Order: sequence, then structure tokens, then C-alpha cells
Amino acid sequence: MQHSAATPDFFCDVRPEPERAVVRVGGEFDLGTAPRVAAAVAELLDDGYARIVVDLSELSFLDSAGARTLMSAQHRAEERACVLSLIRGPHHVHRVFELTATDSLFAFDGPGVTA
Repeated sequence: MQHSAATPDFFCDVRPEPERAVVRVGGEFDLGTAPRVAAAVAELLDDGYARIVVDLSELSFLDSAGARTLMSAQHRAEERACVLSLIRGPHHVHRVFELTATDSLFAFDGPGVTA
């Protein structure tokens, strides 16, 4: 498990499992912390994981840099025939995807999934 020291409230924990890897992100996912998440996902892709889940349920904040990082990760995953999905964050976090009309670019699973 990896733990980020980017900001006191931010963390990015990676939990490899046999069928997938889960990247649990909490705190503020912004310009300053986005590179940590990008690096974690890139490492999992390089390691050959076919399914990566990014858990946003513990986020307190997501800005456009965080959203762009997830869109870039989604694109890299598709290039490698990997499935990347998200577990929704709190309403105010998920609202960023809705307001930018990017929520349709991602598969969402786990807690908080609604159609």
C-alpha cells in the first residue's frame, strides 16, 4: 500500500487484488495531487492490470486538474484494452463530472451508483 504525503489531507492508496487493483483517493484531488494519482494508475497499467478501480468516495474536493487526470487515465487504459472504472465521490465531487459533461466518459461501480 502506498501513501502520499502531497498534502496532509490527501492520500492515494493502491490495493492490488488478484482480479483488479483499487486506487483509493481521499482528501483534495487537485493540481498539486493529480500527479500522484496519475503515477499510481500508470504503474498499475505498466504492471499489466486488466481492471483498475479508482475509488473517489473519500474525496473532499475535485478540481479540473483531477478530472483531467482521470480522463487521461481512462484514455491510457483504453489504449491498453484495460477497464478503468470509478466509484463515485460525494455529490459535490461527482457534480464536477456532471457540470463538465464528462460523467458519460466513465464507468461507475460500487457505492453511490445510480443510473
